[in-house]
Amino acid sequence: MLAKLLTLFVCEASAAKLLGEVRLVKGVRCSYCSSEAIIRWAWCRHVYQRYRCKVCLRAFNDKTWTVFAYSRISLNEWLFLAYLLGCLHLSILKASREIERSYGIAYRSARKMMYAIHRYCGNSWRSRKTSGIVEMDEAYITASLKGSHDRILRLGRKPRRRDLKAKPRRSLWKNDKLPILILVERGGLELYIPSIDVRGETISMIASRHAEPGSRIYMDGFPSYMILQSLGFSHE
Repeated sequence: MLAKLLTLFVCEASAAKLLGEVRLVKGVRCSYCSSEAIIRWAWCRHVYQRYRCKVCLRAFNDKTWTVFAYSRISLNEWLFLAYLLGCLHLSILKASREIERSYGIAYRSARKMMYAIHRYCGNSWRSRKTSGIVEMDEAYITASLKGSHDRILRLGRKPRRRDLKAKPRRSLWKNDKLPILILVERGGLELYIPSIDVRGETISMIASRHAEPGSRIYMDGFPSYMILQSLGFSHE
């Protein structure tokens, strides 16, 4: 298995062959109108098969509408970068040296890759709920912007003052700190839910939507979490 994987890093042609087999496993469809009236239309960079749609008359190849399209690095370097970061757990700096690319190019490619994985995981896990043993906690991020900015006007809020120090209390959306409720299933799903506040009613609504009844929820001693016992959750 490892020997077969390493062959993908040898040249771009072998990586392009794998991409074509994976993406077109259900047949060739137009990337723009999903039509099946497709003809082969030469090659792209002598590696990627190019197609042309008879309906919308647009041309596309195996990389169209993927994270690899219009990238400065080749597909085999993309796969090698994913292997270094995901399997060998190298830093982006070390990975950029291995693929002999600048740190900026490797960083942008790794960021696009991680965003694509997060979008896929979000779409596939959106309808799922956490179950079994679940750990729950909250974190806080800065919600507003400083100075004069059009985005502040669209939010309908006043700009945050510079050097603003947070008061010693639970943060809310109204005082520029947005609570993020985090639910982590042991060995499974992770959910990050933005919230307006951390009141008991808000936490109970989030837990009911994103955790299966009867789950054992581990959390700290914050009083708002005590309401979960009345909803059928085992609170520890």
